[in-house]
Amino acid sequence: MAEGADPDVVLVAAGREDLPLVAALSRFYVYDIARAVTPALDWPLTRDWLYDPGDWSFYWDEGNHPFLIEADGRIAGFCLIDHRAIVETFDWNMGQFFVLGTMTGRGIGRSAACQAFARFPGLWQVTQVPENLQAVAFWRATISGFTGGRFEERVLPDPQEEGDLRNVMTFISPPGSSPA
Repeated sequence: MAEGADPDVVLVAAGREDLPLVAALSRFYVYDIARAVTPALDWPLTRDWLYDPGDWSFYWDEGNHPFLIEADGRIAGFCLIDHRAIVETFDWNMGQFFVLGTMTGRGIGRSAACQAFARFPGLWQVTQVPENLQAVAFWRATISGFTGGRFEERVLPDPQEEGDLRNVMTFISPPGSSPA
């Protein structure tokens, strides 16, 4: 990437053969989250001194959409879209989203997220651990920019995470359209 130039960001559909790459990247992702939320939340390391993101293979099930994020032809992260519900009515959920630390601050995440929102029209939900202030700020700015400020934000219990609270943002893509 040239200094000062906007990177060429592309979402590339990830096949099952990309699952090991996403699993490897997910260790960095979970480490970043753990650093952001500790000591507010206790997120223990495994015996091998790694954070365990768990099994994400369901993102490759039919109806879900796993992507690698590339910037100027290099792997920059991943974007995993599913139908996991916290709010009652929605079409798409940003299940997991990560940009490598060495790639942040260049608009890569914003561009990739907006490409995903535009690719899948309908009602979206994007959630964050409320203690992850950096993630909340990123998504608030990205979604506000994409929708022209037309989104809702609230804190709700996540029924699939023992009722742990999540910051939930919902909006319609394309902006200004009505839900189907």
